[in-house]
Amino acid sequence: MKAGRHSGARSGLLRTLAHLLLLRPFVKLLFGVHVHEAGHLRGLDQVILIANHNSHLDTLLLFGLLPAKMISRTHSVAEETYFARSRIIFRLVEFLFRPVWIQHGKPDLADDPLGGLKAILDEGHSLILFPEGTRGKPGEMASFKSGIGRLVVDYPNVPIVPVFLKGPERVLPKSSSLLLPFWNYVVVGPPQRCGGGHRDITRQLETVLHDLEAAVSHHHHRPLRERRSGTIAFLGIDGSGKSTVSRRVARALSGEKSVCLIGDELEFYEDNRLSPLQPLGYEIARKAVGRYVKRAKSLKHYKIPKLTELLLRNHLHHEVTKWYTPDLVVMDGSPLLNLMGWTVLYKGEGLDGETCRRVVEILTGSDPAIGPDEPLFHRFGELKALWRLRLNRMVLPEIVLLIDVGPEVACRRIAGRGEQRQVHETEEKLERLRRSYLAVIKAVGEKCGVRAAVVEGDAPLEEVVERSLEFATRQLERKGDEDE
Repeated sequence: MKAGRHSGARSGLLRTLAHLLLLRPFVKLLFGVHVHEAGHLRGLDQVILIANHNSHLDTLLLFGLLPAKMISRTHSVAEETYFARSRIIFRLVEFLFRPVWIQHGKPDLADDPLGGLKAILDEGHSLILFPEGTRGKPGEMASFKSGIGRLVVDYPNVPIVPVFLKGPERVLPKSSSLLLPFWNYVVVGPPQRCGGGHRDITRQLETVLHDLEAAVSHHHHRPLRERRSGTIAFLGIDGSGKSTVSRRVARALSGEKSVCLIGDELEFYEDNRLSPLQPLGYEIARKAVGRYVKRAKSLKHYKIPKLTELLLRNHLHHEVTKWYTPDLVVMDGSPLLNLMGWTVLYKGEGLDGETCRRVVEILTGSDPAIGPDEPLFHRFGELKALWRLRLNRMVLPEIVLLIDVGPEVACRRIAGRGEQRQVHETEEKLERLRRSYLAVIKAVGEKCGVRAAVVEGDAPLEEVVERSLEFATRQLERKGDEDE
């Protein structure tokens, strides 16, 4: 008896480690998973997890939601005949998911088809169920079988947690054995406790899952490639405090919107809380280049790595809006406007309003008539190179806030970080950069329709955040009114 308990504990530990160290990283890395409201599972010791069913990947995604302590005490349901065709796969599924094996058309446990499920619940363990009964047509939810209602009638105190899955039907379709690298969305609903007869309960739960499906469909009502997120950018010289302000504003705005912050770290906020994110390859590359940039010893050696980092950051904006589909993107900096501002350090002159307008048209690709004879290409060879390489799909933010501080204040703050100064972090260069940024946002505000503002950055932090948030909120409301 004691040996059996120890053996079961070891097996449970190995199963948990296999999920945490192998399966979850594999699924996230290969396919990508964006989970909404996983907190609904927090604090629950026993649940019945129900979900729509289109793919064998569904079970992996649902196990990926579970807190570590629940993994070894949770069981899926699987058709024995299907998996028994391969002894290796059968044993692997048995070890990883400890399923309740069913055989269609064959009653179980004294003619009680739910007997195996009830035995699991009687042990205090949890279940993962697909009330449709089998994998349906891709992207379509079939009617629920009555078994879920009958089970809930007998176990009214076990909470039912509904989950809607979007994406597995493309990653691993029913008729295919080939895995495709599509993104997956997992939306967890609040725990349900249902009353009434089994038919009423079945209808209630089916309605709940359809409501989750409608919420996801509304959020993703357009194809990913057409997703359009609003963009707010914070500009400022090093030491202005724009990174801190942009993070505070992003979190504050997430009370009513999903907000992705592109800064030193990629962060996603919903309901004023930080949510976990699936890492993107471009973000890893950008960070690596960014570390190299900070070690540059001269402006000459700083130029190309910094340009690369800005282009990666710009592409990251496209990736974020495609895969994370936030309502709003907040950027710590703006690759397009940063490039325009930095011309003063490399060309010895800033850009006037009309030049800014034309540079925006070139770098955003908004003017298809631009050709190799463009006059600005003679002044700025780098501009022509970007155009020739088709790197002219840069993002022009709708709203821009410049957090403005003098170079003395900025250098004092930089020194307070205790880090090695970057090559441009001198009072003379920061003052030139500051004046260039002021000219750029004035130009894009007047010539390009950008809603721009200058916020005094040497005020107390809370005051700077409050003023920035007030301006951003007001402009978002105006934009919403205009869109309607």
